[in-house]
Amino acid sequence: MAAGIASCTKTMDLPGLPQNKITLYKVVNLPDTVIYGAIDNVEKTITVYVPFYYNMAVIDPEITLSEGAKLSERALPVSVNAQDVKYTVTGADGSTNTYALKIVNQSISSLEVDWLTTDEQIASPVGVLPNIAGNFQSRNAQAVSVELAKQGSGEKVSLVMDAAGLEPSGNSYTLFNPPIPATIDTGYYDVTVSFAGHSSKISRPVHVVFQQPDLLIPSREVKQGGEISFTAFNTVFVGLKSASVTVNGLTYPLSIVSFDRLNMTLKTPDNMPVGVYNYTATYNFEFEGWPAVSKVGALTVTSK
Repeated sequence: MAAGIASCTKTMDLPGLPQNKITLYKVVNLPDTVIYGAIDNVEKTITVYVPFYYNMAVIDPEITLSEGAKLSERALPVSVNAQDVKYTVTGADGSTNTYALKIVNQSISSLEVDWLTTDEQIASPVGVLPNIAGNFQSRNAQAVSVELAKQGSGEKVSLVMDAAGLEPSGNSYTLFNPPIPATIDTGYYDVTVSFAGHSSKISRPVHVVFQQPDLLIPSREVKQGGEISFTAFNTVFVGLKSASVTVNGLTYPLSIVSFDRLNMTLKTPDNMPVGVYNYTATYNFEFEGWPAVSKVGALTVTSK
């Protein structure tokens, strides 16, 4: 007797693809650059790595979902320090899925800085700090802070970095042009640089010294006995003792009304001769401890 074996085939439908997924997460608030988030559909996380050299305060996400799905929340900008951001996706079939956002701020492990040259480092009020070399890995000088601490007194001066620059140089970066304020005292200052959560003190101090006072002499018009003002040029005024102006071969004193590091106000004498002295007025300024400064300018004197 022959035995027969019957076979049958059963067709089973595969489970449908989830309709509640985030399929793409990208950060779009950087010019010419996009950062993509790493989506883990097992752990339900989105990880975004933010390099420190972008100096971002927030990330602005653009989110792509499964076809027909919707986010329960708007995709708003997120602080790079946020720790509790979640996205809930509702699929077209009504199912939901929740993702936790993880932002990883990448940074240098430590900050190493030193003067670019081995010479004695000298700076002056209204000048700039000597160039500093460091492993900044960034072109954003405004993300750097520089603090000077005067040796002996500990007086601290924070530099405003608006005019400073930061450029790659060989295997390092160079910080240049941090401006020195006009009001700083002379002396030796320790220099501490801070960046990306790290601080480092340069081993050698900077010596802040005064320079020869100088000023511009633009065209001026003044009444007899009136006041006339001048502004310092690439330096500061220190120890102003006297001022005078010579016209028609005669010298007239200009009494000091007031002066500070950047400006001086002088008073002309009542007997100052009326006239137009087109770059024939010779000014003389005496500063304590410095050679006299002589300047020729245009001066018009009118009667009072």
